[in-house]
Amino acid sequence: MKIYVDKIPEGGLESNEKIEPSALSLDEQTVINFIKPVDVKANVVKRGTEIFVDILLESPVEYTCAKCLSKFEGVFRKKFNVALEAKPGEIIELDNEIRQEIIVDYPMKVICKA
Repeated sequence: MKIYVDKIPEGGLESNEKIEPSALSLDEQTVINFIKPVDVKANVVKRGTEIFVDILLESPVEYTCAKCLSKFEGVFRKKFNVALEAKPGEIIELDNEIRQEIIVDYPMKVICKA
């Protein structure tokens, strides 16, 4: 996801984008299996040289049960904030931050039934 600093209006900017897991290098992770592209909704605000981004990630994923090893579908959701320092004319790339947040928040063990 790219943010063009000069294109952020005074009232902020809303951006919706779909990112393929392969673009985030998540296809190399055998544990994380997104069924569809990751839906990224971002609210971007610029204050002086600082950029504040509120991000919501959402995508259907296929989990493997830690007990019975059966596959089942669920939805991965993650809300987080990013604050960055930016210069006029700069292009901010958020794919690395998105990738890190997915890896950190992805559940280590998932169970299909209680």
